[in-house]
Amino acid sequence: MNDGMDQLDRPDALSETALRRALALEADERTPYFDPAALAATAEHRSFVEQARRVVRGIALIGASLGLEAAVAVVAFNTLGDIDLTGPVGLALSLVAAVAEHVVAIGQVTTEPSVAVAALAAVLFAIAYERGTGREPLSVRAS
Repeated sequence: MNDGMDQLDRPDALSETALRRALALEADERTPYFDPAALAATAEHRSFVEQARRVVRGIALIGASLGLEAAVAVVAFNTLGDIDLTGPVGLALSLVAAVAEHVVAIGQVTTEPSVAVAALAAVLFAIAYERGTGREPLSVRAS
């Protein structure tokens, strides 16, 4: 029995178990007969009318999809064109300006020499206090 599988390359051929798994066949069911050569021959031998019908259907599908896309674009343009974004954009710009003012103020304070000297003095006083009280450091030795 020639099932057309001898015309295929062996890596492309499907095993019976793979077909049974794909088709969810029971163990006692017969595997359906697939003839790839007959399917290919049927696909190659189409009449002029069938080919013309397929071409017209393809052009109609392309035309319908382009028409739908154009309609969506027109509706989106008309809808989004009426939106006034000056309120949200103005709010965002005012927030950016407020944050920038605070950043500039902090930058000016931290670049003054007195702040650096005060921070250094605070660290030195903290070290002296910790050494004077004699407390254990954070990494206590286990005994």
